[in-house]
Amino acid sequence: SHDRRLDRNSGHRASAGHQLNESIRNRRLRAVLAGHYNDKSTARRLLDDSEPTVRGAAIGALHRIGGLDSATIRRLLEDPDAAVRARAVDVAIEHPALDLVPLLLDHDNRVVAAAAFALGERDDDPTTVPALRVVAAEHTDELCKESAVAALSALAAHPDAEHESIITTLLAALEERPPIRRRAIIGLHQFDQERAAAAV
Repeated sequence: SHDRRLDRNSGHRASAGHQLNESIRNRRLRAVLAGHYNDKSTARRLLDDSEPTVRGAAIGALHRIGGLDSATIRRLLEDPDAAVRARAVDVAIEHPALDLVPLLLDHDNRVVAAAAFALGERDDDPTTVPALRVVAAEHTDELCKESAVAALSALAAHPDAEHESIITTLLAALEERPPIRRRAIIGLHQFDQERAAAAV
């Protein structure tokens, strides 16, 4: 009898968990569909969902239909979930008024890598070079380093960038693993300086 009660309780818990997962999937699906049907009100409501994957889907939906403004993205960049913050960084690329440099100090590597990539996509702001150099030289995660080196390579073409400091960082990156070295070579190839050409 005791075993049967335990079995019934386990079944109730499993059923409740299944219903919860089903509810999350349904809300995530509603967020995705909102992006296809230009349903901004639904997508905005789901930005405040308790489930991070639903919030992430809502960000994508609003981005798709042009429903995100800088104020909303700024709030999402402070989301407690790292995956949501990283998704917010992705859409913040098109909002140059948003400062993404502080995200390079995020405790989650996904956010740091996304922020470095985004700053490289915004290749019109050479003031981000010092912060990117720190990530490229000192970060412990290889993907973060690779993203920072790629961003520096993109910024190398800017006439007001600190070219000598970028070259120094890219040369140091040639001691890293192959994906990082490849990014560094792409950046160094843009310079006429002898030490850059010799390294290539």
